[in-house]
Amino acid sequence: MSSLCFYITENLRKNINQNQLDAIQHACQSTSTTLSNESLNTEIISSIKKDTEYFILSDAIDFVYFVSKAKNLISSNFIIMPNDKELSLFEKYKEEMKSIRYLIGIIHIDLLKTILVQIITYKSNASKPLIHNLNLLNPTIFTHKVMHSSERSELQSKVTDFFHNEIQKNKDKLVAGSNSYSKILGDIVDEFLMNAIWDACPTRNNIDRTIPVALKDEESIELNCFFEGVSFVMSVCDKFGTFQGDGITKYIRFGVGYKETEAVKEGTPGAGLGIFMILQKIGVLVFEVEKGKLTRAIAIARGDQSIRDVQKKPKTVLFFEK
Repeated sequence: MSSLCFYITENLRKNINQNQLDAIQHACQSTSTTLSNESLNTEIISSIKKDTEYFILSDAIDFVYFVSKAKNLISSNFIIMPNDKELSLFEKYKEEMKSIRYLIGIIHIDLLKTILVQIITYKSNASKPLIHNLNLLNPTIFTHKVMHSSERSELQSKVTDFFHNEIQKNKDKLVAGSNSYSKILGDIVDEFLMNAIWDACPTRNNIDRTIPVALKDEESIELNCFFEGVSFVMSVCDKFGTFQGDGITKYIRFGVGYKETEAVKEGTPGAGLGIFMILQKIGVLVFEVEKGKLTRAIAIARGDQSIRDVQKKPKTVLFFEK
């Protein structure tokens, strides 16, 4: 049995629904993690003083409580899952959010289970990429190995066409307006590829991007697109692993409704303004980083949810690093 403990904070426990609680219980059981879902916040703080292996799942109200009573516990092990009515509470706490790496919005229960398992297990040697844990059943797939920057435009069109064709085949399962996802995902792949080709590479992040660049085989970029019934999944993976967690706070705060006024910090590979564009259009954005080895950027959407509704809700922004 693992000694890891997963705490649900006091106010959140009163307000999560049974399906969410079932997802949390499933994630804990499948990872041999102890679930503590009946403790008062004071008891959680007391318990963690004696424990180094834990995760805390909190809403905005409890986040503010921990800021006031135990700020040192707000670390990369602190997961925020806010109610969309509480988002204004985060406005004052920009500094206190700097260590947050996991923001979970209102998402499908199956995805919630997968994400929680990924959070609990990611740093273990046995962990798999998130895409491998999504358990997609017979998805339609488009893959491509990118070897030259000139492929970007063509790949943007191919990704758009791939998802457009799948949307047309599955119209009866999808809500009105889902057609927009094909162009949205085409725009996103272009941004992901820009980051992977230039920002991620230490020798290319300051060169003229209008000049075509050939990639060495060890620099090749992996593009994967999946469509399963109502789920859209796309990932781009580079082989540099330079995307730093320091810049993720801006995107997590954007995910709860705040636009930062300062410029994006220079020298943070992959952390471009285009990420804000992506978050305006999509509900789930994930980064998986193995330092010096790879950065995998993943966008996930569902065609049975209104795009307008998704855009109004808190986002899911996750930053995994090992």
